Amino acid sequence: MPPDDAEAQDAIAGDHPFIMQADGRSWLFVPQGLEDGPLPTHYEPHESPFGNPLYSQRANPRRQQFKRPENPYNPVADEPGAELYPYVATTYRLTEHHTAGGMSRTVPYLSELQPAMFCEVSPELAAEAGLEHGGWATIYSSRSAIEARMLVTDRIPPLEIQGRKTHQIGLPYHWGTRGLTTGGAANDLSSIALDPNVHIQEVKAFSVGIKPGRRPRGEALPRFVEEIRERAR
Repeated sequence: MPPDDAEAQDAIAGDHPFIMQADGRSWLFVPQGLEDGPLPTHYEPHESPFGNPLYSQRANPRRQQFKRPENPYNPVADEPGAELYPYVATTYRLTEHHTAGGMSRTVPYLSELQPAMFCEVSPELAAEAGLEHGGWATIYSSRSAIEARMLVTDRIPPLEIQGRKTHQIGLPYHWGTRGLTTGGAANDLSSIALDPNVHIQEVKAFSVGIKPGRRPRGEALPRFVEEIRERAR
Protein backbone atom coordinates (compact mmCIF):
# COMPACT_ATOMS: atom_id res chain seq x y z
CA MET A 1 0.00 0.00 0.00
CA PRO A 2 1.25 3.53 -0.74
CA PRO A 3 1.94 5.86 2.19
CA ASP A 4 -0.72 8.39 3.21
CA ASP A 5 1.27 11.30 1.80
CA ALA A 6 1.83 9.70 -1.63
CA GLU A 7 0.75 11.72 -4.67
CA ALA A 8 -0.20 11.14 -8.33
CA GLN A 9 0.65 7.66 -9.66
CA ASP A 10 2.53 6.79 -6.46
CA ALA A 11 -0.76 6.91 -4.58
CA ILE A 12 -2.31 4.06 -6.63
CA ALA A 13 -2.05 0.71 -4.88
CA GLY A 14 -1.48 -2.45 -6.86
CA ASP A 15 -4.99 -3.73 -6.14
CA HIS A 16 -6.77 -0.47 -7.05
CA PRO A 17 -8.89 -0.34 -10.23
CA PHE A 18 -7.07 1.58 -12.93
CA ILE A 19 -7.98 3.35 -16.13
CA MET A 20 -6.43 6.37 -17.81
CA GLN A 21 -8.59 9.00 -16.16
CA ALA A 22 -7.24 12.36 -15.02
CA ASP A 23 -6.67 11.08 -11.48
CA GLY A 24 -5.27 7.70 -12.58
CA ARG A 25 -8.21 5.76 -11.16
CA SER A 26 -11.30 4.14 -12.63
CA TRP A 27 -14.64 5.90 -12.20
CA LEU A 28 -17.99 4.38 -11.34
CA PHE A 29 -19.80 7.71 -11.69
CA VAL A 30 -19.12 9.79 -14.81
CA PRO A 31 -20.12 13.42 -14.21
CA GLN A 32 -20.16 14.42 -17.88
CA GLY A 33 -19.41 13.31 -21.41
CA LEU A 34 -21.52 10.13 -21.73
CA GLU A 35 -24.74 9.99 -23.74
CA ASP A 36 -26.05 7.10 -21.63
CA GLY A 37 -24.42 7.92 -18.27
CA PRO A 38 -23.76 8.80 -15.57
CA LEU A 39 -23.64 5.23 -14.17
CA PRO A 40 -22.67 2.05 -16.06
CA THR A 41 -25.39 -0.56 -16.41
CA HIS A 42 -26.23 -3.72 -18.32
CA TYR A 43 -28.17 -3.72 -21.58
CA GLU A 44 -28.81 -6.59 -23.95
CA PRO A 45 -27.47 -6.23 -27.51
CA HIS A 46 -29.78 -4.71 -30.12
CA GLU A 47 -30.45 -8.24 -31.40
CA SER A 48 -30.85 -10.59 -28.46
CA PRO A 49 -33.04 -13.64 -27.83
CA PHE A 50 -33.46 -12.55 -24.21
CA GLY A 51 -34.90 -9.75 -22.19
CA ASN A 52 -32.82 -7.74 -19.76
CA PRO A 53 -32.65 -9.76 -16.51
CA LEU A 54 -32.11 -6.60 -14.43
CA TYR A 55 -35.03 -4.38 -15.46
CA SER A 56 -37.59 -3.71 -18.18
CA GLN A 57 -35.34 -1.69 -20.53
CA ARG A 58 -33.94 -4.43 -22.79
CA ALA A 59 -31.45 -2.57 -25.03
CA ASN A 60 -29.69 0.76 -24.67
CA PRO A 61 -32.34 3.42 -25.36
CA ARG A 62 -29.64 5.82 -26.59
CA ARG A 63 -28.14 3.46 -29.17
CA GLN A 64 -27.99 4.86 -32.69
CA GLN A 65 -30.39 3.14 -35.06
CA PHE A 66 -31.02 3.56 -38.77
CA LYS A 67 -34.53 2.29 -39.41
CA ARG A 68 -35.12 2.34 -43.12
CA PRO A 69 -37.16 -0.04 -45.28
CA GLU A 70 -34.09 -0.98 -47.33
CA ASN A 71 -32.07 -1.77 -44.18
CA PRO A 72 -34.37 -3.89 -41.97
CA TYR A 73 -33.38 -5.42 -38.67
CA ASN A 74 -33.77 -8.95 -37.42
CA PRO A 75 -36.69 -9.60 -35.11
CA VAL A 76 -35.43 -9.54 -31.54
CA ALA A 77 -36.50 -10.96 -28.19
CA ASP A 78 -40.29 -11.34 -28.22
CA GLU A 79 -40.97 -9.94 -31.71
CA PRO A 80 -42.75 -12.14 -34.28
CA GLY A 81 -40.37 -14.06 -36.56
CA ALA A 82 -37.45 -14.16 -34.14
CA GLU A 83 -37.49 -17.97 -34.27
CA LEU A 84 -36.17 -17.81 -37.85
CA TYR A 85 -32.92 -16.31 -36.55
CA PRO A 86 -32.51 -18.44 -33.41
CA TYR A 87 -28.73 -18.44 -32.90
CA VAL A 88 -26.35 -15.88 -31.45
CA ALA A 89 -23.42 -15.02 -33.70
CA THR A 90 -20.25 -13.48 -32.34
CA THR A 91 -17.31 -12.10 -34.33
CA TYR A 92 -13.67 -12.20 -33.32
CA ARG A 93 -10.10 -11.65 -34.47
CA LEU A 94 -7.70 -14.47 -35.32
CA THR A 95 -4.22 -14.63 -33.81
CA GLU A 96 -2.64 -15.09 -37.24
CA HIS A 97 -4.20 -11.94 -38.66
CA HIS A 98 -2.67 -8.50 -38.34
CA THR A 99 -5.13 -5.69 -37.55
CA ALA A 100 -8.03 -5.94 -40.04
CA GLY A 101 -8.61 -8.22 -43.00
CA GLY A 102 -7.60 -5.71 -45.65
CA MET A 103 -4.02 -5.94 -44.44
CA SER A 104 -4.04 -9.64 -43.51
CA ARG A 105 -5.35 -10.93 -46.83
CA THR A 106 -2.60 -9.22 -48.82
CA VAL A 107 0.27 -10.83 -46.85
CA PRO A 108 1.20 -14.27 -48.28
CA TYR A 109 2.42 -15.67 -44.97
CA LEU A 110 -0.78 -14.76 -43.12
CA SER A 111 -2.98 -15.94 -45.97
CA GLU A 112 -1.20 -19.28 -45.87
CA LEU A 113 -1.78 -19.60 -42.12
CA GLN A 114 -5.49 -18.74 -42.46
CA PRO A 115 -6.44 -19.74 -46.02
CA ALA A 116 -10.25 -19.72 -45.78
CA MET A 117 -13.19 -18.19 -43.99
CA PHE A 118 -14.71 -20.59 -41.48
CA CYS A 119 -17.55 -20.81 -38.99
CA GLU A 120 -17.35 -22.41 -35.54
CA VAL A 121 -20.25 -24.33 -34.02
CA SER A 122 -20.62 -26.90 -31.27
CA PRO A 123 -21.12 -30.60 -32.02
CA GLU A 124 -24.65 -30.26 -30.62
CA LEU A 125 -25.57 -27.45 -33.02
CA ALA A 126 -23.92 -29.31 -35.91
CA ALA A 127 -26.16 -32.31 -35.22
CA GLU A 128 -29.25 -30.11 -34.82
CA ALA A 129 -28.70 -28.18 -38.08
CA GLY A 130 -27.23 -31.03 -40.17
CA LEU A 131 -23.76 -29.44 -40.45
CA GLU A 132 -20.61 -31.43 -41.23
CA HIS A 133 -17.07 -30.67 -40.09
CA GLY A 134 -15.17 -29.30 -43.11
CA GLY A 135 -18.33 -28.89 -45.15
CA TRP A 136 -20.06 -25.72 -46.31
CA ALA A 137 -22.72 -23.80 -44.40
CA THR A 138 -24.84 -20.75 -45.17
CA ILE A 139 -25.20 -18.26 -42.32
CA TYR A 140 -28.00 -15.72 -42.81
CA SER A 141 -29.63 -12.74 -41.17
CA SER A 142 -32.37 -10.42 -42.40
CA ARG A 143 -29.72 -8.39 -44.23
CA SER A 144 -27.62 -10.91 -46.15
CA ALA A 145 -26.19 -14.42 -46.24
CA ILE A 146 -22.60 -15.63 -46.35
CA GLU A 147 -20.99 -19.03 -46.65
CA ALA A 148 -18.15 -20.58 -44.69
CA ARG A 149 -16.39 -23.86 -44.07
CA MET A 150 -17.56 -25.58 -40.91
CA LEU A 151 -15.35 -26.04 -37.86
CA VAL A 152 -17.18 -28.23 -35.37
CA THR A 153 -15.56 -27.64 -32.00
CA ASP A 154 -16.18 -27.69 -28.27
CA ARG A 155 -14.84 -24.11 -28.08
CA ILE A 156 -18.29 -22.69 -28.90
CA PRO A 157 -20.62 -24.39 -26.39
CA PRO A 158 -24.34 -23.68 -26.05
CA LEU A 159 -25.34 -21.39 -23.19
CA GLU A 160 -28.02 -22.05 -20.58
CA ILE A 161 -29.70 -18.65 -20.11
CA GLN A 162 -33.00 -17.89 -18.44
CA GLY A 163 -33.91 -21.55 -18.38
CA ARG A 164 -33.31 -22.35 -22.05
CA LYS A 165 -30.45 -23.42 -24.25
CA THR A 166 -29.05 -21.02 -26.84
CA HIS A 167 -26.45 -21.97 -29.42
CA GLN A 168 -23.57 -19.73 -30.47
CA ILE A 169 -21.94 -19.34 -33.88
CA GLY A 170 -18.38 -18.04 -34.10
CA LEU A 171 -17.41 -15.93 -37.14
CA PRO A 172 -13.94 -14.43 -37.81
CA TYR A 173 -14.37 -10.98 -39.34
CA HIS A 174 -11.22 -10.76 -41.48
CA TRP A 175 -12.54 -11.95 -44.83
CA GLY A 176 -13.92 -10.08 -47.82
CA THR A 177 -13.95 -10.05 -51.62
CA ARG A 178 -10.36 -8.93 -52.25
CA GLY A 179 -6.92 -10.25 -51.38
CA LEU A 180 -4.94 -13.45 -51.65
CA THR A 181 -7.65 -15.32 -49.78
CA THR A 182 -11.30 -14.28 -50.06
CA GLY A 183 -14.48 -15.30 -48.31
CA GLY A 184 -17.73 -14.24 -46.74
CA ALA A 185 -17.66 -11.04 -44.66
CA ALA A 186 -19.20 -11.58 -41.22
CA ASN A 187 -20.07 -7.88 -40.95
CA ASP A 188 -22.46 -8.25 -43.90
CA LEU A 189 -24.81 -10.05 -41.51
CA SER A 190 -24.83 -7.55 -38.67
CA SER A 191 -27.24 -4.72 -38.01
CA ILE A 192 -26.19 -1.08 -37.89
CA ALA A 193 -26.70 -0.26 -34.23
CA LEU A 194 -24.04 2.07 -32.83
CA ASP A 195 -22.77 2.91 -29.38
CA PRO A 196 -24.04 6.42 -28.54
CA ASN A 197 -20.67 7.65 -27.25
CA VAL A 198 -18.01 6.47 -29.72
CA HIS A 199 -20.33 5.30 -32.54
CA ILE A 200 -18.85 1.79 -32.79
CA GLN A 201 -20.98 -0.77 -34.62
CA GLU A 202 -22.43 -3.54 -32.47
CA VAL A 203 -21.09 -6.71 -34.12
CA LYS A 204 -20.09 -8.86 -31.15
CA ALA A 205 -23.56 -10.32 -30.69
CA PHE A 206 -26.41 -10.55 -33.19
CA SER A 207 -29.00 -13.13 -34.24
CA VAL A 208 -28.67 -15.41 -37.27
CA GLY A 209 -29.80 -18.69 -38.77
CA ILE A 210 -27.64 -21.40 -40.32
CA LYS A 211 -28.18 -24.25 -42.78
CA PRO A 212 -25.90 -26.69 -44.62
CA GLY A 213 -24.68 -25.95 -48.15
CA ARG A 214 -23.31 -22.99 -50.07
CA ARG A 215 -25.13 -19.68 -50.28
CA PRO A 216 -27.15 -18.62 -53.35
CA ARG A 217 -25.36 -16.61 -56.05
CA GLY A 218 -26.25 -13.52 -58.07
CA GLU A 219 -29.90 -12.46 -58.05
CA ALA A 220 -30.79 -15.57 -56.05
CA LEU A 221 -29.03 -14.19 -52.96
CA PRO A 222 -31.34 -11.20 -52.26
CA ARG A 223 -34.34 -13.40 -53.11
CA PHE A 224 -33.19 -15.97 -50.54
CA VAL A 225 -32.81 -13.29 -47.85
CA GLU A 226 -36.14 -11.67 -48.72
CA GLU A 227 -38.00 -15.01 -48.57
CA ILE A 228 -36.81 -15.61 -45.01
CA ARG A 229 -37.58 -12.01 -44.09
CA GLU A 230 -41.12 -12.38 -45.43
CA ARG A 231 -41.64 -15.51 -43.34
CA ALA A 232 -40.54 -13.54 -40.28
CA ARG A 233 -43.14 -10.81 -40.69
